[in-house]
Amino acid sequence: MPTPGPGHRGSRGALAVVAVVALVAALLAGCTRDGSSPASGPASSGAASPTASPPTSPTGKMITVPVYYATDTGTDLKLVREFRALPDVGGPALTAAAAVLAGEPLDPDYHGLWDPAGKVLWVRPTTGVIEVDLTTAATSTRTGSAGAALAVQSLVYAVTGALQSDDPIRILVEGQPVDELFGVLDTHAAIPRGDPLSDRLLVQINNPNEGDVVGRTVTVSGEAAVFEATLPWHVETSDGTVAQSGVAHTSEGQTFAPFSFDVTLEPGSYVVVITEDDPSDGAGRPPTSDTRAITVR
Repeated sequence: MPTPGPGHRGSRGALAVVAVVALVAALLAGCTRDGSSPASGPASSGAASPTASPPTSPTGKMITVPVYYATDTGTDLKLVREFRALPDVGGPALTAAAAVLAGEPLDPDYHGLWDPAGKVLWVRPTTGVIEVDLTTAATSTRTGSAGAALAVQSLVYAVTGALQSDDPIRILVEGQPVDELFGVLDTHAAIPRGDPLSDRLLVQINNPNEGDVVGRTVTVSGEAAVFEATLPWHVETSDGTVAQSGVAHTSEGQTFAPFSFDVTLEPGSYVVVITEDDPSDGAGRPPTSDTRAITVR
């Protein structure tokens, strides 16, 4: 089995978090339609997830939306996603967009790319385009070109995923069109989703969420774009010992496709790890991985 990439919370987990924070800080200083839908997110089976200071819901309802963040693969930043049950602040698209700008993921390997001082005023689908209106504070951060493009794509993926739409996003600031964002990104035209194979982490756990408390039989599901549809996985105990391992398969290779597998565990704390298969046996780039820390009751 290949060694998980730098995002893995094993013996190199602390170094990975430091690297991510440093890289995102450098970007800020110097500077996802993929089938995402609440229905394909975490099952509402009584699992409990921590929630980071959610806004107040004007409707009093909670809704599940796809929220995109970034993670460091060791070579670059990639988009990652959490399906979050959040207070409804004005429909799925506005709720997802607001969460992207807030940048408060559950997974410590994930990080927001926007200045959290910025806000989303409204999201409005029109004919052939979705308008997203931001406050001026959302444009004050200067990022490098790669960070700027990925930040905007995190917003595009979240809004289009929440609406289940292929339409591009037109960014407005205080109700007015803008020609550039962050001083480097051309936004005079509507922005479509980027290529998921280029923008997204190639392995992604949708369920369970980080911090979930689950029963002894755990269903792990998500999406991956992996060689020959092969997805190695293992489960670690809190001291890094491998408790169980196996190989799952996606429905199709070399493109984002769903996977699911079950694992039965004794009560305790665990980290579920999925990783790319490595047909090069270490000769190519390091395989990427995604993890979820869970508690089995």
